[in-house]
Amino acid sequence: MKYAVIADIHGNCPALQAVLKDADSRGITHFLFAGDYCISGPRPDECLTMIREIPEKTVIRGNEEKYLEDLEEKDPSQWTDGQMQISYWTYRNVRRENLEYVLSLPHTADFECGGVQVHMAHSSVDFIGTHTFYTWNSCTVAERNKMPDADPVRILADMAEERDRDPAFLESVSKLEKGVYIFGHSHIQWSYLDGDAGIYLINPGSCGLPLDGLRNSVPYTVLEITDAGQVSIEEIRVPFDKAAYIRGLTQTGQFREANIWSRVIIRELALSREHIYYFLSSVAEYAKSIGDERRPFALDTWEKAYALWNEQQDDPDTAVPGDRL
Repeated sequence: MKYAVIADIHGNCPALQAVLKDADSRGITHFLFAGDYCISGPRPDECLTMIREIPEKTVIRGNEEKYLEDLEEKDPSQWTDGQMQISYWTYRNVRRENLEYVLSLPHTADFECGGVQVHMAHSSVDFIGTHTFYTWNSCTVAERNKMPDADPVRILADMAEERDRDPAFLESVSKLEKGVYIFGHSHIQWSYLDGDAGIYLINPGSCGLPLDGLRNSVPYTVLEITDAGQVSIEEIRVPFDKAAYIRGLTQTGQFREANIWSRVIIRELALSREHIYYFLSSVAEYAKSIGDERRPFALDTWEKAYALWNEQQDDPDTAVPGDRL
C-alpha cells in the first residue's frame, strides 16, 4: 500500500491541490493527514472540503485547530485584539459543517498495514519527547542554513549527521516499539529509518507553509508498506509558484482583516524561513517595554510592534503594497 503523508496545510488550497495532483500521478489513493489545516492561508474552508471528499484517508487534528475550538464559547463582540485577528477571520470563513468536522477529529491515530503498526500525532513530542523538536525546528534550520536558497540535500544530511550522534535522540528512539511514526508541526521535512530495529519516523514537512529555506516547492512524503511488511519512504518536492500565491493572498479578505499576520506570513512564504516566532517575540518585548500586560496583544500594541519590527527586517524583496502601516 502506498500512502501520501501530508501535514500543515494552513489554508493554502493551491499547494494542497498541487500535492494531491502529484500523488494522483503516482497512483496513490490513500492519504494520511497530520493536522493544521487552517490559519495563515486564505482558503481554509476549501482545504477542509477537499480533504473530506477524499475517500481513503486517515485524518487527525493539529494545534491550530485548538485556536478555532477556543472561539466556540467566546463572544464575537469581544474579538477586538490584534493578535488573534487571523483566528477570528478563519473561524468566520469556515462553514459550520467543516468546522464541526475538523473539531471532531482525533488528536492521534493508529492502524496496521502489512503487519506494521502506524502511529500518527501532530507533533514528534508525542513519540520522542521535546528534545528533537527544539533541536530541529524552523528556527534552528534557518540559523544553520543562512544561504538565500537552501540546499535540500545539505539540510537533510546535516540533520541526519546530528541525529546519528545525538544521544538524547537515539535514546528516545530506542524506547519506541517497532512501527512507523508520523508527525508534522515543525514545517521541516525529514525522516529517520532504522530497518534493523523496525522503526521509521516521518515528518512530511509543511504542504502549505514550508520553512526549510526551499523557495519554489512544497513537500509531502510517500510511505509504502508491502504485504510482507517492508517499509520504504520517499520525500517529494512539488514545484509551486509562491509568488503567484502571494499576489493572490494580498487580494483576499484575510489580508484586509488580519493584515499584520498576513504580512508576516508573506515573508515566510517568500523566503521559506521562520518569521512568526521572531515577530511574536518582538511583540512581547515591545509590550513589556511599555508596561502592557494585555493578552492576547491589544490592537494598538500589535500594530506599533509590527511597525518597529518591520523596520528592522532585511528582506525588502518580500515587501507588499502598503508595507508601512
